[in-house]
Amino acid sequence: MRRVITVLATVPLLLGLLGTAPAAAAVKIDYEVTGTDTIKKTGSALQLGPGRLNTVLEAATGAITGTLTLPPVRTTFTALGFLPVSAKVEFLPVGQTTGKIVAGVVTSRSELRVKLSDVTVGGIPALVGDSCRSRTPMVVELTSEPGFNPIRGGRLSGRHELPPFGGCFLAEPLINLLVPGPDNVLSLELKRITG
Repeated sequence: MRRVITVLATVPLLLGLLGTAPAAAAVKIDYEVTGTDTIKKTGSALQLGPGRLNTVLEAATGAITGTLTLPPVRTTFTALGFLPVSAKVEFLPVGQTTGKIVAGVVTSRSELRVKLSDVTVGGIPALVGDSCRSRTPMVVELTSEPGFNPIRGGRLSGRHELPPFGGCFLAEPLINLLVPGPDNVLSLELKRITG
């Protein structure tokens, strides 16, 4: 019941921001994005952001479309129990982020290619070139946690699989041994940008 009340209370507010009829209602909301992506195989947590999510919310249907941008991040972890590995990680969007609000719960889907560069293994640079990236996009499906409000923001989280990498030259077998796999946990905190 509380979720129903939240939805009913939110829709008039969204319409009020536009000052238009329900059939034509669409609200642009921009968020600052921060979070973590915990990679199961490496046991490391990538600190994400601050990035940006620019969205359009159709108040009549609850449909969401948006553009997600995240800055590069540096990750370090220990491989095989003793070997320090470091890399620059970039998330390259493939198409738009899509989602929906149903009964007060937000779900979203993004596709991102993961690019690796400036890789070092044991302090020694690894030859990976400029085309070392996931062979297929990483599919990220997130669900809002309790307390999420589309006007203010909140936390979304979910699990995802990290696909195998290609174009990484001699380092490719080692990267694919150490990094790709399922059950990675992504948590994003969205904060509405105003002004």
